[in-house]
Amino acid sequence: MNSVFKKNLEQKDKNMKKKEFIKCSDFNLSNMVWDLAIVGCGYWGKNIVRVFSELRNENIFLGDIILFDVNQDRAKELSNLYKFNLAQSFEEILINKKISSVLIITPSSTHYSLSKRALEAGKNVFVEKPFTLDSNKAKELIKLAKEMDLTLMVGMIFRFHQGLLELKKRLDLGEFGKILFMYGTKFGYSVPNEDAGVIFTLAINDFDIYCFLTGTEYPETISANRGSFLREDLEEITSICLTYPENIHGYFIESWLVPVFDRHRMMYLVGTNKTAVIDYLKPNEIDIYDAKIKKEILDDRMLFKMEKNPMQKVILDFKEPLKEEMKHFITCVTNKEKSFSDGIVGYRAVKMCELALKSAKLGKKIIVKDEIG
Repeated sequence: MNSVFKKNLEQKDKNMKKKEFIKCSDFNLSNMVWDLAIVGCGYWGKNIVRVFSELRNENIFLGDIILFDVNQDRAKELSNLYKFNLAQSFEEILINKKISSVLIITPSSTHYSLSKRALEAGKNVFVEKPFTLDSNKAKELIKLAKEMDLTLMVGMIFRFHQGLLELKKRLDLGEFGKILFMYGTKFGYSVPNEDAGVIFTLAINDFDIYCFLTGTEYPETISANRGSFLREDLEEITSICLTYPENIHGYFIESWLVPVFDRHRMMYLVGTNKTAVIDYLKPNEIDIYDAKIKKEILDDRMLFKMEKNPMQKVILDFKEPLKEEMKHFITCVTNKEKSFSDGIVGYRAVKMCELALKSAKLGKKIIVKDEIG
């Protein structure tokens, strides 16, 4: 499917005359009545289509929604289900002046080329992670969006996870004390991705989450290992170690070759005062453990005292992260606001993935400041 996407979506119609495209500023977005196109109706794209159906029914999005997929039967099925319009080609979307925004939910290797063409056509862009597979190309898209005065948002869905947002708030208030370390696991059992390994598809979110929680742009160091078993060019498992200022550590291990779990997504944050456990598949819950070990000096001896209280389960109002993410994109386009997961956020995540791959290839720790200038 990846090669089909490339062939069908990147080629331009040589017989088509040059079209005049319009900038986002030419649209009247004041009342949120603008049209959008969803490109890619596969595993993840169909979820976004479903969310926009809900947003339309709730009168949060009032414009028309146009679907396109190189598998026309797949797009037609969703079109019939949700009563959305269909486009016959990506080019048709680009020349449609009523469409102000394009959501790109296609294979990773197509993200750069499709995003670039959409931006050049004057469309606001939401592109699923990874932003690109090359950080230099990510920078190019950021520059283009700025020049065209367009919204560019990257799909970093965990920035809209209610449990993580609540944890971040409590961290900033000092409830957990100093962060000691974070540890995450993402396991599943699925056919390997065609054009990106687990670092660019799974670990990319953990890089962003850990930087978000620690309030940093990058870790200080990255050490990574990777294992390839089915394909030599793409990893099916990775383990990554990060260090942050103030001796904060981060660890995560990811794989899509673990048949024990359908989907397993966990994160543990250990602080000097409290510890949090988050199941990413339960976006409105946090388990908080009020437990700590204190050091005491008695008669020149160092003693340790453990304090442990009952676990507290925090239940938040349920808000689907994907739906919150799409509402945020609508708001950013309508009000010309900076996105919470803009191109810069997406670029940094891609850069960290590149550095992790470099670490795994060289077998050594990467000092991040030496790589980013």
